[in-house]
Amino acid sequence: MQPIDRRQGLWILAGGAIAATVVGVRAMAQTLPAAAEAGTLALVEKGAGGVAFYAVPAGTRLGRVALGTQPHEIARDPTGRFAFVGHYGVESWMAPGAGGSQVWIIDLVGRTLAGTIDLAPFGRLHAVRTDSKGRLYVLSEQNSVLARFDNPVTDRAPSRLIPVGGVRSHYLVIRRDGTRAYVADTLSGGVIAVDPDDMAVAPLRRHISTAPEAMTLSNDERTLYVVDRPAGTIHALDAVTLTERARRSMRGEAVRVVTQSDGKLIVSNTADKSLSRLNPATLAEEARLPLGVGAPGLNLAGDTLYASLENDQVAIVDIRTWKVTGRFATGSAPDAAVMVQDPN
Repeated sequence: MQPIDRRQGLWILAGGAIAATVVGVRAMAQTLPAAAEAGTLALVEKGAGGVAFYAVPAGTRLGRVALGTQPHEIARDPTGRFAFVGHYGVESWMAPGAGGSQVWIIDLVGRTLAGTIDLAPFGRLHAVRTDSKGRLYVLSEQNSVLARFDNPVTDRAPSRLIPVGGVRSHYLVIRRDGTRAYVADTLSGGVIAVDPDDMAVAPLRRHISTAPEAMTLSNDERTLYVVDRPAGTIHALDAVTLTERARRSMRGEAVRVVTQSDGKLIVSNTADKSLSRLNPATLAEEARLPLGVGAPGLNLAGDTLYASLENDQVAIVDIRTWKVTGRFATGSAPDAAVMVQDPN
């Protein structure tokens, strides 16, 4: 595919004041086992409209970057210096309006806003991802368009625009090398696979069920796991053909899934407010961990899971012992997070 003229491409594909809210909370320190690693968590707080920084495991708040109405997901670049946050801009997918059209660039070391990319006329930017080459992928839920930035810290217009052809393109997974992008299109009930480099390659589509949302790849990237949220089922698909390999009902509605380093899956069960650990081959539940509250965000860092909770807390889970080792308070509606790497 010939490269798209960046500004022209925005208008060709188009189908159709930031209010900052500061919510302060005092973090509640917890005493954790000596094995827990110290670090800094950069956490998107959707209701508070920003990214907050917490020293973990204690949960001490270190700083905050105010963004705008309903920031959603966050992705870190391979250097660990910068992160990118999408501007969703409305409280729910049913809310009227175009939503947000900005991508915020966060300096993780300086804890500052380093820049802003305006993706208008594309709106409701939900999923953001990076690949091993440092390229940034941003999914417009409203327009079902995937934008790629080859140099996202300096670019102010997309290097590629890929029409996904969905209805409500909500969640995104990218292969590490960036050769394949998987989109959960919730209102059509389907999963769509596209080639971010060549729009001449026809998108591959697979109807799953009611409303697929969360997805994760196996560590070898041969299997795509998809959670159908309202149906409470998980599907294992061949990552090349999207042919279904396995399917299993879970504990009712489920919202997120991540892959451990050993290949096992962790699922956040909305229905019974718990976590499940699944066998990646059979999808059988091997363990359950009650949380007492729903966890809309699962953020895995090594052997530690930071589960963002609906009661404005983060639960720290040691996945080796499968126990909650601590909790700390956050701003309103915590969700996706990344660990800040030590600059040294």
